[in-house]
Amino acid sequence: MSHFRYLYEIRHRLIKVGLPALISRGTLAIWGILTIFIIRTLPPEAYAIYAVAKSLEMFGVLLGGGFIQMAILKLASEGDGLREKQLANSGILMALCFALFSAFLLIAGGGIIGSFYEPLDLSGLPLLLAGVVVTGTLSGLPRLLLLTKHRTRDVMISDIVQFIIKSGIVGILLITGTLKTAHQIFTAMIIGNVAAFFVNSWFAKHLFFPSVGVRIDRIRTVMRFAVITLGASIANFIYTRTDILMLGKIAPDDVAAYGASRSLSGLTLVVIGAANMVLLPYISRIWKQGKEKNVLSRVWSTILVAEILILPAVILYVFFPQRVLDFVYSGKYSQNWNILLILGALAIVRPLGSFFATTASAVGKPQYSLYSVIISAIVNVGMNIYLIPRYGGLGAAIATTAAVILGATWIVLSSTRYVRNSIK
Repeated sequence: MSHFRYLYEIRHRLIKVGLPALISRGTLAIWGILTIFIIRTLPPEAYAIYAVAKSLEMFGVLLGGGFIQMAILKLASEGDGLREKQLANSGILMALCFALFSAFLLIAGGGIIGSFYEPLDLSGLPLLLAGVVVTGTLSGLPRLLLLTKHRTRDVMISDIVQFIIKSGIVGILLITGTLKTAHQIFTAMIIGNVAAFFVNSWFAKHLFFPSVGVRIDRIRTVMRFAVITLGASIANFIYTRTDILMLGKIAPDDVAAYGASRSLSGLTLVVIGAANMVLLPYISRIWKQGKEKNVLSRVWSTILVAEILILPAVILYVFFPQRVLDFVYSGKYSQNWNILLILGALAIVRPLGSFFATTASAVGKPQYSLYSVIISAIVNVGMNIYLIPRYGGLGAAIATTAAVILGATWIVLSSTRYVRNSIK
C-alpha cells in the first residue's frame, strides 16, 4: 500500500513529468502500429530486408555514440555545476566522433554485409544506415540535455515533430501504394532526425556551455562509464537482435512472421522507455544527494505503474493471440500465434530487468547491467543456435524468454543488495 500512497502523493508531479514522457514514447507505439501496415504492404522478402537492416541500424547507432549517451544522461544529471557541464561537453564530443566512425564502417563494409546476406538484396542500404546513425546522434544529444533537467515537455514536442515527418512520409507512400522498399523507410527516418535536431537544439540552446571546454580527466570519467555501458549494450544487442539476424540467415521464411509478432509485443516497451526517461536522471540525482534509502521504493513504485499500464495488452496477447493476429494482419501470420503468446507473456517480466538495470547505472554500478546482459546473451545465443534450426521463429521466442527471465532475476537481486548495503 505504501507504493500506492506514494504515487497518490506525487500524482501532480507524475502527470507533469511522466505524462509527456509517455506521450513522447507513445510516438514509438504509433510508429509500431504504422509498422504493422508496412508489414502488410511490403512483400515478405522486402520486409525481411527491412527487419535485417533495422538490426544493422541499431548496432550502428550503438557503436556510433549510443553507448556514450547513457553516460551523458547519468553524469550530467548529478548536478548543475561546472563538473557536470564539462562532462556533458566531453560526452557530446566523443559521441559525435564515434557517430562519424560508425558511419564510415557501415559504408566501407557494405560489400561484406551484402555478401553475408546474399539471398536478400541490401544494396544501397549501408549508405542510408550511415545517414540514420549520424542524424540520429545529432538529434539525440540536445535531447539528452533536456532530459537531464526533466524537461520532458520539450522532448515530447520534438519527438512528435519527428514522428509526424517520418510517419507522414511513410503514410503517404502507403496510401499511394508506392511503398516498395526498405530504402524509402530509412530515408524518411533521416529526414525526421534532421527536423528533430533543429527542434531539440532550439529548446536546449541554454543548456550548451562550450565556454567551459573539454578536459582530459572528464573524458576519462565519461569513458570509464561508457565502456561498461558499451559492453552491456553490445551484449544486449546480441541477445535482442540475434534472433532476427539468425532467422535471416537460417530460416528467412520465418523472419516476417516472427518480426510481426515481435512488433506487436514490443508496443509495451513504450511504457518502459517512458519510465526510464525519467527514472535514470532522477535516481542519479537523489543518489548523489545521499538519499539512498529512497531508491528502492521509487523503483518499485515505477514498476507498479508500468505493470498496470501494460497489463491490458498482456492479457490480449496471452489469451487471444490468434484473434489479435487475425485482426491486425488480416490472417497473414495467424498460424504463428504461439510466438505472440510467448513474447506477449514476456512483457510482464521486462519492467523488472529494465528498471533495475537503469537503477544500477544510476547508482554508479553499470557493470551490473553488463553482467546481467552477458548472462542473457550467453543463454540466448546458445538456445538460438540449438532451437532456430529446429523450430524457426518459435525457437527464437523461447530463447528470448529464457534469456530475459534469467537476466532480470540476476539484475534485481544484485542491484537490490547493493542499494541496501549502501544505506547509511
